[in-house]
Amino acid sequence: MYLFITPDWAPNIHPLIVHFPIALLVTAALANFVSLFIQEKWWDETKSTILYVAGTLFAGITYYSGTLAADSVFLPTEAQSVLSEHADWAEYLLWFFVIYTLLRIAFHWFDLFEKKSFKIIAFITVLPGLFMVFETAEYGGKMVYGYGAGTGQLLQQEESAPSEVTDSTTVPSSFISKDNGDWTWEINSNSVSDLITNFHWVEGSLQALKPTITSSGNPLLQLQASGQANLFVTHQSYQNIQVDYYLNLDDLDGEIELIHHLQDANNYDFVSLNSDGIIRQGRIQNGETIIFEEGTYETDGLLFLRVVADETHFRGYINREMKVHGHGDVPESGAVGIKLVGSGSLLISKIEMTQL
Repeated sequence: MYLFITPDWAPNIHPLIVHFPIALLVTAALANFVSLFIQEKWWDETKSTILYVAGTLFAGITYYSGTLAADSVFLPTEAQSVLSEHADWAEYLLWFFVIYTLLRIAFHWFDLFEKKSFKIIAFITVLPGLFMVFETAEYGGKMVYGYGAGTGQLLQQEESAPSEVTDSTTVPSSFISKDNGDWTWEINSNSVSDLITNFHWVEGSLQALKPTITSSGNPLLQLQASGQANLFVTHQSYQNIQVDYYLNLDDLDGEIELIHHLQDANNYDFVSLNSDGIIRQGRIQNGETIIFEEGTYETDGLLFLRVVADETHFRGYINREMKVHGHGDVPESGAVGIKLVGSGSLLISKIEMTQL
């Protein structure tokens, strides 16, 4: 929670302070370089170290604000991988300058800056850090200016609803695959057949789910939870992915797991939602459950759910709001699907899988 109120046009404090560490660290390095050629009465290593300390402190504050910002802004699909890169480079940058600043302080403590060779070593050592500053800023700028992340806060954005199936004597397949392997499954009267064709069962069976198509309003695929676990996934495996689900859990008394990177029934990653309003993100590894993060949500009608798995970054959104953001080891490529446990029914309107 921020200590002061940000203006209406700013989604959070991060864009307001992000330029301070960049300016301080670059200025420190530039002054560090110039000091090699001028007399100490004009500029010395102590002044450069003060700039590095200030830049590192601001880098820490900015990094923390960035983690909060990532949880508060809904990103377009194309920006998900860019966010992960931006976060990784920012973390590398912070740790580099923490260590580098401590190293400079040690040089002062032992009077090593009295030697010109140590001044040169200190400047050469900071160059990788400047590269990290550049990479962090590049990915941050790409998110804002390339994909508009966090901008346009005065505009109301809405997720487009699934389109209605047109009245036709020949209903097309509801499962549409792209050449690159991405796919969209938008429910119509053929969706039971498409469920059988495009998914296979790891636990339970198709018969236990009793799939039917509802006819009121937009068509929905209704799946019955029978008390036993029922897990179905795609035939194909994927690595870095974003999966968007349009689901209604109002009549479900139990839990649904949105599965990704499945190897088998005892090894997969998931975002789970239960009827008590708890959302969890984690991994099943050799049958043992590891929880990355947990939160709460409210079930009310058709929900837009987004699951993102990008290298070591895992994010879960409900109605455009990030609810869980965990980290873990990079998983092996695996299948995508749904696990249903409990009683009642699940309604599916649309599922869309995009590779990042």
